[in-house]
Amino acid sequence: MSRLQPTETGLVPGEAVALAETLNAAMPKTARFRMPSGHPMEWFAFVFLAVLIISSVFVEFIPGLVRASFPYGDFSQGPEWSLNGLFGTDALGRSILSRVLYGARTTLAIVSVATLISLVIGMILGMLAGFYRGPVERIVDLYANSMASLPPILVILALISVTGNSVFTMMLALGLLDIGTYARIAKGGVIAQNDRDYVLAARAMGASDMRLLLREILPNLVPALTAIVPPLMAGLIITEGSLSFLGYGIPAPAPSWGGMIASSTDLLSRFPLLIFGPIVAIVLTVYSLNTVGDCLARRMNHRGREL
Repeated sequence: MSRLQPTETGLVPGEAVALAETLNAAMPKTARFRMPSGHPMEWFAFVFLAVLIISSVFVEFIPGLVRASFPYGDFSQGPEWSLNGLFGTDALGRSILSRVLYGARTTLAIVSVATLISLVIGMILGMLAGFYRGPVERIVDLYANSMASLPPILVILALISVTGNSVFTMMLALGLLDIGTYARIAKGGVIAQNDRDYVLAARAMGASDMRLLLREILPNLVPALTAIVPPLMAGLIITEGSLSFLGYGIPAPAPSWGGMIASSTDLLSRFPLLIFGPIVAIVLTVYSLNTVGDCLARRMNHRGREL
């Protein structure tokens, strides 16, 4: 459809110009495909996490990759241009790359379940504390402050000493660490929304407390909680790796990044490349999660200013 020209309308010049501008503004503009903007390192973080997650989930189906427990080469063989020998082999001749990918599956599964536990419990406690205040708020604040004052390693070691070392214990122990953080964020968001017009209007219409929390307040808490999840997951990966390095993490023979580093310490002076694979995996994963968290937080803040 061609644009209208003022001389084609048959009106006086002033009315013709006004009518043409109005109709041209109402016409749909030509759609243009625009790639989402972002820093190259943000793209790298998103792509790396996607590749890591897909590779760890479908690691058994990667063509040519040996199992983590199968020997591949000689004792501490150096890196070579092959899939299994890219990072070399460990002290037992097993492929380090294979063990890194299998360890990523275990680490990501533990951290994901622990994050889900922290997020759900912390969100529920924080919403109740911010909505009802009073004794509920004081109890939640007491728990959050108590957990924040204790070193996470000591808390997890205490739980492991009581319940024993297992994957389930790791999930539960790591899940308890960040409940207070999620509860604080949820409580602050609820307090900020309690006096908003849409909440007051719903309350005036007779909405129950459960409906106010779930239908009016919870959707507005999702952006803030989403932005804080990746950095907290990065912290859990470091904690899990530290525990595995100390021998209190994922029990052998299951591969883990921290356990791979710990098992190579005796040979590190002669074979320094043994720890290259797990260290690179930890560094890039933690960096990518923090970068994704910063990107999400920046986009949420920009969206908030537009609203």
